Amino acid sequence: MRWPWSQRRPSASTRSEGDDSLRLVKVAYARSLPEAEMIESLLRQNGIESLTQRNSGFDVPDFLAAGPRDVLVPEKDAERARELLG
Repeated sequence: MRWPWSQRRPSASTRSEGDDSLRLVKVAYARSLPEAEMIESLLRQNGIESLTQRNSGFDVPDFLAAGPRDVLVPEKDAERARELLG
């Protein structure tokens, strides 16, 4: 599966109006990697692709699974994802 946001995004000047599906929004906060993976699994089971990202300021490679994470989804799926997680 190829993630739409894994491709290089065009600059704002070359982006068309229909490219908003590539914008990612935060829908959940997890205290650790295992918690983030559980959230991602729930979203995936309901057909929503997601991406986990370490919070800024907590990017310490020595603690791979520790530290808070943000769960991001494409903007078009954000409302549905929040309903599932709510």
